[in-house]
Amino acid sequence: MERFLQRTEYAEDQILVSFARLIDDQFFGEKKDILVNDESAEYRAPLVAAMIGSFLESPEVTGRDDGSRVRALVLAEHGETLGELKQLLAEMHIGGAVVGSQEEVQQAAERLRGEPVVAMPASLFLTAAENESFRPRDFGLVIIEGADVFSEQPSEVQRKIWGHLLPPWERRAVLFAEHLGIRTKNTAIDFANSPKTVVLKKAQASLSAIPTLMYRVSSEKKFRVLLSLIQEENRKGHSALLIFCNLRQISREVEARLKLNHIHAEHVSAHGEGGEPFVLVVSNDNLEALPGEFASTAIHYDIPLDADVYLERVRAMQPRNATMIGLVCERYEVGLSAITSRFGIQFELQEPSAEMLECRDASEGVPLELEREHPADEQRPVRRREWQKPEAPHGGSDRRNRGRPEPGRPHSKQGKRGSHEPAPHGGRAPRDHRDEKNSSLYSMSTEERLAYFRNKYRNILKTPIEPTQQYSVAPQPDETPQNSREVNNDSIVKRFIDKFLPGSKGSGQENGEH
Repeated sequence: MERFLQRTEYAEDQILVSFARLIDDQFFGEKKDILVNDESAEYRAPLVAAMIGSFLESPEVTGRDDGSRVRALVLAEHGETLGELKQLLAEMHIGGAVVGSQEEVQQAAERLRGEPVVAMPASLFLTAAENESFRPRDFGLVIIEGADVFSEQPSEVQRKIWGHLLPPWERRAVLFAEHLGIRTKNTAIDFANSPKTVVLKKAQASLSAIPTLMYRVSSEKKFRVLLSLIQEENRKGHSALLIFCNLRQISREVEARLKLNHIHAEHVSAHGEGGEPFVLVVSNDNLEALPGEFASTAIHYDIPLDADVYLERVRAMQPRNATMIGLVCERYEVGLSAITSRFGIQFELQEPSAEMLECRDASEGVPLELEREHPADEQRPVRRREWQKPEAPHGGSDRRNRGRPEPGRPHSKQGKRGSHEPAPHGGRAPRDHRDEKNSSLYSMSTEERLAYFRNKYRNILKTPIEPTQQYSVAPQPDETPQNSREVNNDSIVKRFIDKFLPGSKGSGQENGEH
């Protein structure tokens, strides 16, 4: 498939090349019918054209003496895909008859009979099949573009179409669908021969395309290295960047310390307002507030313990000319194992230079007065979950922390026992209980975390699970159902996208890309 992409302008698109390889491996390498689950129709036309070109030159087609089943049929549900496919077939020097109306079907009767590729909306197929010159059983490859839309057709219409075509075991089949509902899956089972699902995610394809450098650094030196990296990025002319943190409390602390070092910073909140930041600090539970392909430079202040969260961070990065840097401290280093096991990628680990470790930090030793949550956030009810929570550190509990005052604010009510308990961690401010409910992974020991990831990614790691390993884990932010979160990107990011990253793809979007 890549050879045919070389004939088009898509040859330099590494995301598309990655998608083509995934499809090539399953459809041509494993010789399986496939159901392609993609995020949009953006790349469908070049993938379909390259697939058809590879099919027409494959041994299973060129080796036929009778000339049967050597043609490809595309039933396209999106007009823009049909138009782009017509242009790409010409660029790849593949003969094709692309029709979009009944008049065009009548005018192209001869071409529908002889061209190696025929493409049309599914609604025109039965009309074309009434013409004796159109022989549907000549098609050895049938592609449905927009199978989720096609599946809404009445079942009797689908059966009529199947009746005109070769049975699934005598032809090859590919379906593209943005949404995999029950109807789409049933259509795929009826139309294809035991199809295998191939998932195309731009963020996952970007993992190997975006240069990523990881620094191994201790927790107490991590902020100094962060300041050094920000200064270096500023010298390179990168006037804005993202900083990813695991917990919301940490993001507030990083924001406050950056401001003490005279760096304009704002933390993105799913319930807050955006400003005009130089640095955006984003916690895991607020990643969805960012549009897709938004940033060109990002620093992972914390390495996420769940690989799916890392993928959600990459979603916000531009696929081209982007850079990511990670700070790997002892607390979150185990997250690298989950990421490398999940996606099969390796990171270059370096030690920070002496200059980076000695970078001046004006916030060191300064007490932080962190702002309270946005008023709208305080009124939002906290959703209760049924799960077993590990014991809080230092013998504390989540219930005991609820009555503690926010830093810098007087406590208006005494607890039931009539006295205030001292703050844990040597006088440091306690975490907000809203952060605690999603932080059980971060409270685990190294052994418990490894056991959790061995269980989650056991099919990838191919290692047995030890029956003695037992642990309880709270749902992570990325595991919360999408429809249970209320996010308004307009009020968070839209107003400062153009100033934050001029020329970014996200700057032209109204609501961002999810």
